[in-house]
Amino acid sequence: MTRAGCLALVLFGLARAPAAFAESTCASHPYAEATGALSDLSDRLDRTVAAFPSLERALKQQAPVLCLDDGLVEEQGYYEPKTNRIVLNSRLDQDFQLAILLHEIRHLEQFDRGYCPTIADRLSDYIRVRLALEADASAIGVFTAWKLREGGDPGPWDSLSTWPTHDDLVSRFADEIAAGADEVAATSATFAQWFERAERREIYTFAICSNYLDALDREKVDPGAKTVPPDFASLLCRMPDGRPYDCTIPP
Repeated sequence: MTRAGCLALVLFGLARAPAAFAESTCASHPYAEATGALSDLSDRLDRTVAAFPSLERALKQQAPVLCLDDGLVEEQGYYEPKTNRIVLNSRLDQDFQLAILLHEIRHLEQFDRGYCPTIADRLSDYIRVRLALEADASAIGVFTAWKLREGGDPGPWDSLSTWPTHDDLVSRFADEIAAGADEVAATSATFAQWFERAERREIYTFAICSNYLDALDREKVDPGAKTVPPDFASLLCRMPDGRPYDCTIPP
């Protein structure tokens, strides 16, 4: 599957990824040539993913270009498979940028494992897979922020806990832990919680559907007919150390 076959996976906002960067700073992995704020962020990223094997592997294998851009408005960050870029809002503080990066690197890992729906898929299945990818990346992002908090770095966790798209996910994870659940069970509950907020689910569904229909129009092709593989959920829902977590993708 080519990168061009995947549409951008967006975090915290659903506006289209800009075609060009008005004022941006970018560097390729390994980020040895990064400078200033980008250098500090990339150094922190490399130290952080070392504790999460599958995320570290995805970062090294996919080697995305990392960009800080001051032209983002609605979205705070996104992964664009076609150009292999992760673009972040340069105006955010570093804690929030790191939280976004962990989410987007989970998308890198998903892509690396072949979880990239295209217009060859049936629309209903395309939507289901896209929603599941976002729920998984959000759940793993909350889990990694929790682990950082446990290790004495609460910044990413605090950033997510006050952000309207993720505050309920952070609360659900923390509540599960407080009730005696382990981290795997708490991640599973967070995945399920992603679908519980109707407004979030509906906004993403509308944007995903629009992207699909726009792509059909650009390519001048009919809708696809491929369906979600039966084992999709079991392959997708794995912790960064490889342990499975329970997840159900709503119809």
